Amino acid sequence: MYAVCDGDEKLQLSLETYGYKIQQCTNHFVKTSMYYLWMEQYPKDDRIRIKKDIIRIISTLKYSVKKHRKDSNFTRLKWRVDKTQEELLVIANELLSKNKKSHAGKFILKTRGKVTLFAELTTKGIQIPDTNNHIENLMGIVGQKVKKNRQSWVDANLNIMLNTILHIIS
Repeated sequence: MYAVCDGDEKLQLSLETYGYKIQQCTNHFVKTSMYYLWMEQYPKDDRIRIKKDIIRIISTLKYSVKKHRKDSNFTRLKWRVDKTQEELLVIANELLSKNKKSHAGKFILKTRGKVTLFAELTTKGIQIPDTNNHIENLMGIVGQKVKKNRQSWVDANLNIMLNTILHIIS
């Protein structure tokens, strides 16, 4: 069983106790890393550089998954997963070398294996999303409707929403 999660550590630990393998949402991985760097008052230029590096690393992995799903060159994809984790390790080590207590460095070090799960599973013929944005967007729509008094779902829209959710979770 697999779950795509944001950076909520308690949620991930809870799911892991039930046997789930966690795919760290790639978008949340970048955002959480940047949040920790901001909290640590890391210089803005360095934060921007690190963000660009992380986005480049993750984007390259995503493109490799897309390419190798088609051509079934899973040996090359495994190499890309290893390369991704290696490059993220370099960033984590850079941060930890400057500040041994760096939350950003520790976060990247701890979650770099979880952020590549979608690619690792692709090598086994299993497809899972790398991000949970679709579900978060749906939750936002539902939340807005629920919060507003005197709002109700139009039957057709509710049906579309339920079918979309069923499609995503199936």
